[in-house]
Amino acid sequence: PLPPAERLEALAAQNPDVARWAAETEQREAALALEKAKRLPDLSLSGGIKHAQETLDQALTLGLGSPLPLFDRNQGGVLEAEHSLAKAQAEQRAAALRAHAALATAYQELASAHAEATILNGQTLPAARAAFEAARTGYQQGKLAYLDVLDAQRTLFEARGDAIAALAAYHTATADVERL
Repeated sequence: PLPPAERLEALAAQNPDVARWAAETEQREAALALEKAKRLPDLSLSGGIKHAQETLDQALTLGLGSPLPLFDRNQGGVLEAEHSLAKAQAEQRAAALRAHAALATAYQELASAHAEATILNGQTLPAARAAFEAARTGYQQGKLAYLDVLDAQRTLFEARGDAIAALAAYHTATADVERL
């Protein structure tokens, strides 16, 4: 039986083409946070012991340094990271839309193949089999010509071939839907 389309739509978010963009978006968000952190200058702390040879004195020295961000506030890096994040989010939405559209198409093909296989295996094939048996029985009783038996047999074989092709199309469509 066909699974409900709503359940498949809910599972489409797990499609690898869509799921990979979640990780990409997280990476771009981290890059944006890094670029924002680069706007603040790094403090440098230094320390040591100073020894004066002439007086034999020793002194402890400490230093704290910070560059003044007068000309570099990393605006370009932040802006680039923001655009990169927006692009990743747009790509994620586009991938989700592509996956949903492909799933809708594949589901329609699956439903069509399912209906065709059901009709062929449930109605056409039994009717062709019954017609062949009736023609064979009629030939054995001398009521029908051998060409009628051959025609019924050809129809039965064509129906079997169509049923096999419909089942192959159904299983191919099932594989496509499961992949999506």
